[in-house]
Amino acid sequence: MKIKARRRFKEDYIQLEKRLKDPVSFRKAINRAITLLQAEKDISKSFTVNRLIKRGEGWFDCYITSEIVMIYAIQGQSIKLTAIGPAKEMYDR
Repeated sequence: MKIKARRRFKEDYIQLEKRLKDPVSFRKAINRAITLLQAEKDISKSFTVNRLIKRGEGWFDCYITSEIVMIYAIQGQSIKLTAIGPAKEMYDR
């Protein structure tokens, strides 16, 4: 599957990395999650994944860590990474 990162996701990612105490382990975890998504593997075996019913068909959140959540959509043969950040901030947007 093709991975597409929206501008907001890229901006969130940069800001998040600056705030984290251990960005290396975060990078490893997110790379693992994206690799699983791209390979069409079951990401829920390694991460907590929830369907975002209010957003519509194909929308999910994935807890990269216990506090960091990534929001993405599966649309056809592509995955759109839309946002990432602390869970308490993500749902207030």
